[in-house]
Amino acid sequence: MKKTKASQTQEELQRIQQESEKQALPEQRRVFSIPDKIRKRVHNLPDPARPPLGYDEHKAFDLAFPYIRLPRLHPVNHGDTVIFNAPILPTNQLFLGDNLEVLRTLPSETIDLIYIDPPFFSGRNYNVIWGDSNEVRSFHDIWEGGIDSYLIWLNARLWEMRRVLKKTGSIYVHCDWHASHYIKTELDNIFGYPNFKNEIIWGYESGGRATEFYSRKHDIIFWYTRSSEWTFRPEAISLPRDMARHHHMKKSVDKDGRIYYSIKSGDKTYKYFADEGVPPSDVWVDLSHLQQKDPERIGYPTQKPEELIKRIILASSKDGDTVADFFCGGGTTLAVSQKYNRRFIGCDSSRIAIAVTLDRLVKAGEEMSGVKTNISAPEGFQLKLQAEGAISKIPNIEVGYLGVYPIDKFENLPQEDFIGFVLTCYGASRNTAESVIDGFRPPAHSEPILIGPSNPNESIDAKQVKKFFDEIKANLEPNKPVHAKIIGWRFSPKVQEYIKTLSKYVSENKLFAEDEQTPLIDIELVPLRSNRFRERVLSRYPEIQEAEFFLRFPEAPVIGDIRVKKVNKLEYKLEAIDALSTEEDGWLVNCQWDFDYQEGHFSANKEYILSRGKVRDKQRGEIFKAILGARHTFNKPGKYTVACKVQDNLAGEIIFSKLVKI
Repeated sequence: MKKTKASQTQEELQRIQQESEKQALPEQRRVFSIPDKIRKRVHNLPDPARPPLGYDEHKAFDLAFPYIRLPRLHPVNHGDTVIFNAPILPTNQLFLGDNLEVLRTLPSETIDLIYIDPPFFSGRNYNVIWGDSNEVRSFHDIWEGGIDSYLIWLNARLWEMRRVLKKTGSIYVHCDWHASHYIKTELDNIFGYPNFKNEIIWGYESGGRATEFYSRKHDIIFWYTRSSEWTFRPEAISLPRDMARHHHMKKSVDKDGRIYYSIKSGDKTYKYFADEGVPPSDVWVDLSHLQQKDPERIGYPTQKPEELIKRIILASSKDGDTVADFFCGGGTTLAVSQKYNRRFIGCDSSRIAIAVTLDRLVKAGEEMSGVKTNISAPEGFQLKLQAEGAISKIPNIEVGYLGVYPIDKFENLPQEDFIGFVLTCYGASRNTAESVIDGFRPPAHSEPILIGPSNPNESIDAKQVKKFFDEIKANLEPNKPVHAKIIGWRFSPKVQEYIKTLSKYVSENKLFAEDEQTPLIDIELVPLRSNRFRERVLSRYPEIQEAEFFLRFPEAPVIGDIRVKKVNKLEYKLEAIDALSTEEDGWLVNCQWDFDYQEGHFSANKEYILSRGKVRDKQRGEIFKAILGARHTFNKPGKYTVACKVQDNLAGEIIFSKLVKI
């Protein structure tokens, strides 16, 4: 697994797109062939090649879901690099973004195992787990049609998952009765019927009993391989043999004192030792559903138990392999991968999901590595907790963003990385010559681009603007207007006034095209967070509607203070006051608490991982809103730093801390 860069170039993303479109469908004619005598009688038979729903023979799924070439962003040491004790190992990766777009940035044949638990085709409200607007938008895309719409949405993602799997890789797809039979058909069409290995039935006991039909108490997990070679390690998941099933056999003891049961069949005698395990069948009833008060539970209804994921990971991957979950939710797949020495890639469209997952992984990683991290420290500060010889080697974790780029993540981004990021978003190429001009957008050199500082709090310098103008002027061609752009977070009044001065200079010096009206030099200031920037990026994709296009630079919410009130002895009430989203259509959707906060290391109290409630809003209907209060009993008197972290519906997040005397 390659280490992520701050962003990707247009050329890299184009190459991945070509690999996706050239990916061949599996050969299905032998499986679905129809005798000629029947084909002659029936004329509405399906294509024996059976392409998956949404597939185009020339563009694969690019027509159903057009490519949007936005870059991945990996900020440098801004809470997005967690450093443990094995920096030489390939990093683990966690992405905030639409999983289809994230998949379309990953190199081909680099993943050993994929497990996904996509939203079931139930249409029920619990599919919206976190309440972020990005998550709501994604699920709206799924449910806006019927089963065909759902399958096309899923197929586009499965197609990319097939591409990123190694030839020896496997994929497990978790679903239920609502659509399992339809999903199975599409998996056959994408991965090939011969590569279907198992339909696993996970039976469990949970609350509630049906009275009008048999109670539905199982899920389905389909296992497919990428090719005719794959990893399967039954010895790693063996179960104790149920000797009660061998009552019809003869019980004996061998010379080493081992108990075994034997049975004769024909000329052969079969022995079954009591202390030997047996691999599970494709019906898993020994793994329980998570109960309401289970220690693993973090508060959302579709969470799966670690033992379930452990069985899949141990059976279908080896030490050091890369495991991916593109609907990672609360991070169970990633946590189990970390625990059993697998690299991981995780993705979710919700900022809350990523926050919850990262917190979970950091806690487990610290315990395993013996390293307490400070993820906001400039050089990745670490505090050793125990002797080096008594700990596991844990790779670092890098958090990346795609389509959702929180503004505060750019503060420490190197300028060269920022220039590459903006140019990739804008569809422009970098200027490789020694020049003040950072890049050009087609056609030819008619749109030179200058990029402002990466720090959102800084404006571009007027002197740099003058150099930009002078270079353009020096290279003017007769009757070829230049529509230059300066792209940045903000522009000081001085820079805005200077642009007017330059415009006046063009007019006074009659720098016009042949029509004597069109200026030969036109410079436009384009703020990154403006509709103008969004519209110009969107203009590259004429087939995409505005509602489908997701590009956001969310600003952090604010918290005014933490109010502390004593209840009884060491029990206190705490409340985040004057807390709100700074976005025009934003509101707080979750609130987390850390009652012993170490600077740069927020560790959410388990009771407050998901602290929000559903409310009915007149304009928005039923939404999640953060519960800003908490109640906590401290272990002993003393001084504590308490911290509150809130997330809003538009992917904004902030931590506020306060020193209190208990």
